[in-house]
Amino acid sequence: MTAVAPLFSDPYRQRFAAFMTNRREPDAIARLRRTAFDRFTALGLPARQQEAWRLTDLSALQAIAFQQPADAVVDAEVLPALDTPAHRLVFVNGRFAPKLSRLHALPNQALVASLGQALLTHPEWVEPYLDRLPGLENHAFAALNTAFWEDGAFIGLPHGTVVDAPIHLVFYATGNDSAVHPRLLLALEDGAQATVVVEYRGAGRYLNAPIAELQLGAGAVLDYHQVQEESLQAFHLGGVRVQQGRDSQAHLHLLSIGAQLARTDLEALLDGEGAHCSLNGLTLVRDTQFSDIHIRVEHARPRGTSEQIFKSVLDGKAHTVFDGMIHVCQHAQKTDARQANRNLLLSKQAHANANPRLEILADDVKCGHGSSTGFLDPDAEFYLRARGIPAAQARALLVHAFANDSLNRIRLTPLRERLARVLADHLALDIMEAE
Repeated sequence: MTAVAPLFSDPYRQRFAAFMTNRREPDAIARLRRTAFDRFTALGLPARQQEAWRLTDLSALQAIAFQQPADAVVDAEVLPALDTPAHRLVFVNGRFAPKLSRLHALPNQALVASLGQALLTHPEWVEPYLDRLPGLENHAFAALNTAFWEDGAFIGLPHGTVVDAPIHLVFYATGNDSAVHPRLLLALEDGAQATVVVEYRGAGRYLNAPIAELQLGAGAVLDYHQVQEESLQAFHLGGVRVQQGRDSQAHLHLLSIGAQLARTDLEALLDGEGAHCSLNGLTLVRDTQFSDIHIRVEHARPRGTSEQIFKSVLDGKAHTVFDGMIHVCQHAQKTDARQANRNLLLSKQAHANANPRLEILADDVKCGHGSSTGFLDPDAEFYLRARGIPAAQARALLVHAFANDSLNRIRLTPLRERLARVLADHLALDIMEAE
């Protein structure tokens, strides 16, 4: 029997009943919400008795009675920006903020809009893709998102469409023990190409439970960047689902630096021959922060390739979890899949758990995985200090060298440069001047 945490069903039911009152949306979406809420009620909140959640303690989350967020006004100065022309959609407390958003001219028939607006104007685009990807049905917070999302972003690119400028999505929460459930739905048809940057930020205490569904047709190319830099009082419990067609390319970059508790469940299904998926992750945590990332990459067709490189830097009493699975189906011959997890401890009280795994049912594959956890190399630190570099600066340079490999994989230069500054600030040292 699956163990579940106690579920305060009456408050959830009351919230859901109030949420569904006077909603203007297609009947199919309303049915989808009700089905998702029933699924959430059946699943319950995850408990540590479940293997996938045994290291994730949700007791602090369960002690808070989260509420639907209120409307709020946010100063544009607190929102992140890209130092390059970009299509920009901003959401405050899960609701589209048109005054803070800006869209430039798009190619013919391309659609970048709030998800709520896209449902009203282009339901034929949205409904076939929403909540369709495998893996969502067993994820309690995905069910909660499907039941309660108010708005989100929709990106739909027809066959062969290329959007050159980045699409920048900013989700900001204002705290006050609110629960926000933003949704991203992306559909790239055959040969389409896009660069997407998703940023989560906020102030105060809140729950952010986002879901991103990314669907790539044959030959489509996606560069996806997710930056989680939330309030240190926040809880971030999100999911990313990717489904790829033949010869498609998905390059996903995940940076996690905020929240008192953060978890991302990412599943990639390589469902077309010759599909390629690269996953690049960097986690920076300190004090008592907890960060958990669960990865499943499924190779369902021949000649697929995947690469995972996830790094963590931990200080104080921080705790990270990496759980990574590569599954190769029986008919997915000629698969080439790699997975690596590296954890750098800056404190003897920090703790990193790693569980890299392989499940291979095919017999003609190249697969490998590994994990390492350790402290800074004392010989390297001595080398720098012997050349007159102060101890703190020497340590910061070594940490920067460890983490910068992840940043260098980001091809979007303005974002890469900004994240380098974030890293420098996190180390309390201006690395750029030191170099």
